[in-house]
Amino acid sequence: MAALPPRKNPTPTKISKQHLTPLQILLQMGFPKHRAEKALAATGNRGVQLASDWLLAHVNDPSLDECSPREYILYACPTGPFLQQLESFWTQSRELCGWNGAHNFTPHITLVSFFKAPDECAPQLSKALKELMTLPGALIDRPISLELYTSPNFMGFFVVEDDANYLKRLALQYVKEVSHSIISDTYEQLDALVTCFPWCGGVTSARCIPRSSRSISLEPHVKSLHLTLAYQFPTNQFNALKQLVENLDSSSTGANWELRLYSRDSRLATKQVHKVLYPHTPREPDELELRIGDYIYLSSEAIQNSSDGWVEGISWLTGTTGYLPENYTERTAESDAWTMHRTVQLCDPITPELDEQPSDMVDGVAGFNRSAVQENHDIESLETVSVGHGEVQTQPNSVEMPQVDVKSKEDAVSAEKLYDLMKRRTAQSVIGGNAGDEPKDNSIAKDAAAGRRIYVLRHGERIDFTFGTWVPYCFDQTGNYIRKDLNMPKSLPQRISAQWKRDSPLTNMGLYQARLTGEGMKDAGVRIDHVYSSPSFRCIQTTTSILEGLGLKDSHPIHVEPGLFEWLAWYQEGLPDWLSKEELVAAEYNIVLDYEPLTKEDDLKARLQEGLEEFYHRNSSVTEHLINNTSGNILIVGHATTLDTCTRHIVGEKLRSTNDMSRIMQKVPYCSMAVIESEDGLGDWKLVEPPCDPVTHTNNNRFDWKILA
Repeated sequence: MAALPPRKNPTPTKISKQHLTPLQILLQMGFPKHRAEKALAATGNRGVQLASDWLLAHVNDPSLDECSPREYILYACPTGPFLQQLESFWTQSRELCGWNGAHNFTPHITLVSFFKAPDECAPQLSKALKELMTLPGALIDRPISLELYTSPNFMGFFVVEDDANYLKRLALQYVKEVSHSIISDTYEQLDALVTCFPWCGGVTSARCIPRSSRSISLEPHVKSLHLTLAYQFPTNQFNALKQLVENLDSSSTGANWELRLYSRDSRLATKQVHKVLYPHTPREPDELELRIGDYIYLSSEAIQNSSDGWVEGISWLTGTTGYLPENYTERTAESDAWTMHRTVQLCDPITPELDEQPSDMVDGVAGFNRSAVQENHDIESLETVSVGHGEVQTQPNSVEMPQVDVKSKEDAVSAEKLYDLMKRRTAQSVIGGNAGDEPKDNSIAKDAAAGRRIYVLRHGERIDFTFGTWVPYCFDQTGNYIRKDLNMPKSLPQRISAQWKRDSPLTNMGLYQARLTGEGMKDAGVRIDHVYSSPSFRCIQTTTSILEGLGLKDSHPIHVEPGLFEWLAWYQEGLPDWLSKEELVAAEYNIVLDYEPLTKEDDLKARLQEGLEEFYHRNSSVTEHLINNTSGNILIVGHATTLDTCTRHIVGEKLRSTNDMSRIMQKVPYCSMAVIESEDGLGDWKLVEPPCDPVTHTNNNRFDWKILA
């Protein structure tokens, strides 16, 4: 075969995308440069997909074309057991004494106060922090030492002198790294450096000398470094807060620290941040759509001056402005809505020896951790995790949460030791109870010997909370369903595609969660005599999979009871269009066709203004009716609230307030189970331990194979 001669003038081709920067790709996609830079900065420079999703979500944002720089801040933040203590203190102090200034931020020591930087400088700011910690001596081999201080108007930990000087040197060096990276030889930019870092003076370098050879003088940070626990609190709360503060132990040998670079929209610096608790569909042109998982920026004046409970706010998710019911939101830390650009280890990782007892954490995160929520979600358009629709779980939407460049806490551990440590943590750390507790006896004899029982469960993982806005992407123009992810079902019952938006099916993981739960119940010897489900399709699916795990799918048909549906106050726009019994049977679900429900669908449509007490009464009435009109054990499958609303009145407890309900809902993950038991089967019901373990697993974000290219 003849040799192929080289061409002297090959036809020009487009540059391969793998050699293009995210900004260049966005420009090729047609986005204006200033918008592309704003999107990349707002998403922590986490890639093209997130930035383009942000741009699409903010298409109606009136500030999209404003060239207002973001504000950046550098924190030193604790992790590990010490952070758990602080998070617990935050929660207790907020519940006991109400909101104070410290609750507005994640636990931290401020190293560089807020400074403004153009959007195009965001990558250099992040890179400078990474390079800072590669310098010799940057890491320390022990936790930062702190000293407790309390006064009538401030409580916190001050950093001891040696460690404070170390942190100040790091902060000063970061300013130098930034100046080397982004400052050119113009007076304006050099002056901007001093403006950004007011506590600093000049540094001279070859890249920073202006034409006039004018230099900048740098000065070290002169303020005392501290970690604030409480401030801006009434004096009558001093003793209660002081007692909580004195229970904290800052000397924990398991405390690690890391540096975090955050940014926020400078226009919203004076606003309160509220998280959405309940969804709201606008009924007037000036109303703002509320989605679970979104944050809303509200001014304190607007809240105080509202006469009807409606306030004007700005959506973090879309940037749009409108009126919303303030009681559909709850104030949260301002830092929850910040963007994380980078986190780097400050201390050499402190990990337990393999012959020590494993900690109560999994990968450095245990319980509720605001920063961990931000760090561990690499969210993309259709894969965003969601926080419930009246059932707060993980979260919907088609754009990203604040992102972080995550660095493993175990970098310094050998592979063999890390594997063993992680195996032990995964196997033991998340398990509840104390180390000395007796193992749970799941024998058949134990459950068979119990009195009459009612098992109440939440449904499994749902598609819309896992993938966000999924319907437009998964149905063609003729309404045919198209699977877009392996965690989506292969097929769905035939219906109008828009109806799935408000009656979401389960993911395959949700079906698996439910089947695992059923298998666990079977292994524990659970006996079920009657089965009831909310009419939501996700609940019907969950019930079917639980019965499959129990081996009762064919022998135990499902009674569809609309009275088990969740709180109607979340459905002001009307009830979802549920599949009829006949449609469910046609889709091969085992349904009791001649069952006459206690609460009919038309009854629900007339109760859309349902109060919380009425909701409790509706759900618990179903349970009472089943107790009085059936015999044997009952399986009820509903929603996050169902575990409480179907049982609380039965066991003789007071009904919860709306705030208590919201807190409870956030602690009820998919396929959670509540069990009540009565020895005689009619009275003296009590809440008892479920017969099998819960289902626990990590988030598994969508993989983009292009990262390997």
